[in-house]
Amino acid sequence: MLKDNCVFCKIIRGEIPSQKYYEDEKFLAFYDINPISKGHLVVISKNHYDNVGEMPDEEWKELMSLARRLAEQEKEELGADGYHLLINQGEAAQSVVVHRPHIHIIPRRFGDGLKIDPRGQI
Repeated sequence: MLKDNCVFCKIIRGEIPSQKYYEDEKFLAFYDINPISKGHLVVISKNHYDNVGEMPDEEWKELMSLARRLAEQEKEELGADGYHLLINQGEAAQSVVVHRPHIHIIPRRFGDGLKIDPRGQI
């Protein structure tokens, strides 16, 4: 079920334009409108959930599996050195879109200067 006021539901319905990378009957992956790095993707279920905990386990496994597959595919296509699979749950975790669990695929390159983990040395 899609919700009227959810930005991701609006993207699924085509009310908000997006640049799609992948789509099937259950999931959609599109380029982030405000990317952290070149090729930054957002992977979502076409079912609306308000948070990660609401998503059924089997659907969560499928979403994670798809995100891993797309990350590997995009890494190869872009010639990236690695990637982050990032999940933000709740405002304290910097989740801007409160509705719908989503996974960010953030391609990484050595020397790109991006510091997601403040402990990181790269």
